[in-house]
Order: sequence, then C-alpha cells, then structure tokens
Amino acid sequence: MKKIFGLALAGLTLLTAVSCSDSSFNSKYEDPSKTSTVGVPQVFTGILYKGNNWMNPAYYRYYVQSTTSGFYSGVIGNANSRGRFRGASEGYYNTRWQNFYDMLTQYRLLEDNYNKLEEAQQPSNKIFLLLGRTIMQAQLHEMLSIWGDVPYTGASTIWKTSNYADAKAKDVFDSDVETYKTILKDLKEVGDYFAAGNLNATGLASLKRQDFTVADGKADIWQRYVNSLRLRIALHLATHGECVSDAKAAIKEILENPSTYPLIDDNSQNQGVAADTQTDEFNYGKSVSQALSGNGNSSGSQTMLDAMNVGANGYPNANTDPRLPLIYDPNPMGRYVAYDVSKSSTEISDLATDSIKVYQSLGIKSANYYCVIDSQAVQGWATYQGNEHLTFSWINAAEVSLSKAECYLNGYGVAANATKAKECFVQGVAQSFEYYKNLKTKSTLYKAVDATHFNDSYGGKRVTKLPTEAQAIAYANSIWDGSEKVVATQLWLNFSFTNELEAWNVVRRTGFPKVTFATDAQASSYPTPAYRLPYTSDELTYNAENVQAVIAKKYKEPTGYYTKLFWANPQDYYNMVTSH
Repeated sequence: MKKIFGLALAGLTLLTAVSCSDSSFNSKYEDPSKTSTVGVPQVFTGILYKGNNWMNPAYYRYYVQSTTSGFYSGVIGNANSRGRFRGASEGYYNTRWQNFYDMLTQYRLLEDNYNKLEEAQQPSNKIFLLLGRTIMQAQLHEMLSIWGDVPYTGASTIWKTSNYADAKAKDVFDSDVETYKTILKDLKEVGDYFAAGNLNATGLASLKRQDFTVADGKADIWQRYVNSLRLRIALHLATHGECVSDAKAAIKEILENPSTYPLIDDNSQNQGVAADTQTDEFNYGKSVSQALSGNGNSSGSQTMLDAMNVGANGYPNANTDPRLPLIYDPNPMGRYVAYDVSKSSTEISDLATDSIKVYQSLGIKSANYYCVIDSQAVQGWATYQGNEHLTFSWINAAEVSLSKAECYLNGYGVAANATKAKECFVQGVAQSFEYYKNLKTKSTLYKAVDATHFNDSYGGKRVTKLPTEAQAIAYANSIWDGSEKVVATQLWLNFSFTNELEAWNVVRRTGFPKVTFATDAQASSYPTPAYRLPYTSDELTYNAENVQAVIAKKYKEPTGYYTKLFWANPQDYYNMVTSH
C-alpha cells in the first residue's frame, strides 16, 4: 500500500521511475520529466516495461517462484530443508505485490490520458488502451491466483489527486470472483475489437514504433495472444467455483469461432519479449543464471521424472519422454536422479557428496549427482554466464493445444469429443517438444557434435542423439489414455520451469500430477505446501482496515497459506510422507 501510494505523489513524474538502459526501449519511451505531456503510446511502453520482472525470465521472478509456486507445483525439487514451505520470504512477496501496482498505476495513467483525448484522436490510440489493459490483466490474473481478493477497481488512484485519505478509502479488496468475471468480459472486448478488422492505420504504425515484444507491432500476433489469454483464464475457472458458467461460455465462443477468435496455433505465433544482452533488464540468460547458480532452484523433481517416464534406476528407456535431454542435465553416468523426499536433508546431501567423490576419482572435476535444469538452454554454466538467447513465451502453442484437449475431453463449453481431444493432445505434446528443442538448440551455449548429436550438458560429458519430432508424436500417442490425468500432467509439464505459477495453478485446479512431499517437522506452523500466499506487510501496515476486513472474510486459518481459493480442487493437490 505504501508503494502504491508512494509511486505517484508528484503527478506525472511517477513515470520517471520507468527507465531502461536499452536504447530500443529509450527510443520508444519519452521521459515525462522532460516534457509537459506523456503520450498514450509511450505509457503503453511503460506498462510493458513495468511487467518485465514477472512476465519474462528475469532474476526476481525466477528466484521467488522457484521457492514457492515452482516448489509447491512439484516442478522444482527440494532437499527437505527446514522451513521449505514458507518460500522465499515475506519481503519478496511484498515486492511482487508492489511491482503489480507499479504496473497498474501506469495503466491508470494511460487510461486517463486516453479519456482526455479529443474524440477524433481516440481511434488511433484505442489499440494501446486495450492492449495495455490486457497486459495488466494478465498480471492481475497472477495476483488473483496467488492471493485471491486484491484491490483493483479503486486501486492506484493517488497519482491523480494526491489525496491520500480518498485513495485509501477506494483501495478496498475486490472479490476475486467478480474481478475474474471482469477480466473475461474485457478480454472478449479486445478479441472483438481485433475481429472487427479495419484497425486504425495510424494506431498500427504507432504500435510498431512502441512495441518491443517479439510481435513487433504485428496485429495478428497480439490478436492471437489476447484470445489465448482468454482461453487460459477461462480454463482456469472452468473446473470449480462461481465462475464456471462464465468460463465455459467463453470457451464455447472461442473454440466454436476460430476465425473470429484465432489462437496461438503454432510456435511461430508465440508472444513474449526477446533477450537483449546490452542491458541487464532484458539480459534474461544472465539474470536466470544468477537466480539458479549455487542453490537448489535448478533442482529436478521426482514428479517431473515420473511424468516423463524415466526408469526407476534413473536411466531413460524406450518409453521415456524425448524432451528429457532438452529439459534436464543428467549426472556424468547418464542418470537422472531427483531428491528422494523420504530421506532426511542430511541423507540427501551425503548421497550427492559420496557420488561426486566417485566422479572425481574418475577424473571428472565438476559434476552434479542430482539432475538439474538444462545448463545449455536455461540454467547457464555459471553465475552471469547464461544463454544469451533465452526467451520464454507468455503463452505458447503447446499450452493452447493442450488446453483445447482438456476442454474437448471434459466437455467444457463444447461437446465432449475424445477424438478431438486426442488430436489436440498429440499436437500439444509435439509443439511442447519443438518449444523445448528450440530453447536448447538455439542457445548460445548449445554444443552440437553434428547434425543429429549434441553434448547433453554445458560440460559436454556425454554425446547424445538429438530427439526428433517423430519420436515426440509417437510418445504422445503411446501415453494417451483419454484421462484428465494425462492431459493435465502434460499441460503442467509444458509449463514446468518456464512458467512455474501456471504449473502450480494446474495442480491446484486439477489435482494432477499429485506431488509428494515430506512434512516439515521443524516448522510446525508451516508443515505442508501452501494453497495461496498471505497478504503482504505493506497492506498490513498501510491498508490495515481494508486488508483486515478481507482476512476476516476469506481466511479459514490464521496464516493465509492454507486457505483454498474458490477455483481450486477441494481435494489436496499433494501427498505427504514421513516427517523430516
């Protein structure tokens, strides 16, 4: 709350905090401290920039999510450390909260400036209003899926009036149910705007100048992203809770009208922001290598290995997912080993130490015993030494295909159709394979041996045959069994460490895959994984009346960690084993 209010007391000078050493960004954004007016297109660029830390593979997102949603979802392993279920710490959650309201404030300014335009000027600026809102609401969805009720309709207003008391009175917590309904309605409006065609030529030309995403001002890419985001959120709400009917209606409209609401159908249509090594803010490979180096945030999990059908001995076999060598580095023996949560943290550590001594006796000076996130594609090989081409899509084609598979399988808004479900499923697994293969083979750290072989880690300890699309298609057909479990697991696996929050959303919503943890006997207040995160210190300090009102209404227990959100599966998404 302090951050929300403190952003804007100087009026338009609030945006002076939006600065970037990247020359491409600077050319698209006019510093308001040096001009009396801030154009709508320039504020749109500011919204994109404010979303960078949480929409793209930046350090802060990776560090915080790997210890919360990445761990809770079963994507990231944990060696049964003490206090593991509390995550990164409240201070990091507070920063995530602050960052969203920085972004919302940018949108409020854009909205205000748009409304002040003369009527004749609005058509050329409308695309910025709608896309700016869409980007902000993509992050609002994340806020809702982490915290539930959050301030929205009355939030981020003090910049305009400098009236603290008035802004505080407006900063009440809106119902997450009603906010989600608003998001679905707003995304439909944007989808209809693009579907109507005849987009303003001046607006498109301006978008080309201001857009630093991979879309580069292309209306088709933005249109597909908007509709795919609507599908993501609709599916998120289609399983449980008070938004089911609204969600299924949205799914029906999208899937039954593909020419009106085109989706991301191919990986060439994925939307996101490309890396730029000339500035730290967009040097994602360097940023992620810093977040993953020297800690457990790159650890593989047994849930992931089980989902990819790795043998019980840790060796891949004929039934193993061909994405395995694209996702993880094995140990020098070619084994993919994850933490055994039935063991104590000391036992887990000792096993690695003893194994590494064996590797060293064989002349292997640097090695990991437990599998880790791929060092060529994502993790990098040392702090600040990452893949210079690292980019994660906001939504990729595989997510869309697998989401469609779930809708057709379960009859969410459309008639249940097992044949269509399987078709979308196989396509989704193949597209996911292509996505992860591209992350690896297009990396600046990739070590090709020849056209069909590569070194399976940056250290180049083992020559491995590059898996093929045909193998991915065959694998998808082999694992298809027409169940919710297989579809949800593949959707979760596609998100994995590229979108850990959405992976957590999948397991909380569907219950698949079931993740196994050991109870933390050393932290009695937080013995099991969370269902949500608690409200932040800024809210408790500076917005106490409003936040205490929502806590009294929504918390079912005192911590805030163990209250399920309205859209979640009523059953636990995890299994617990012996305390450690």
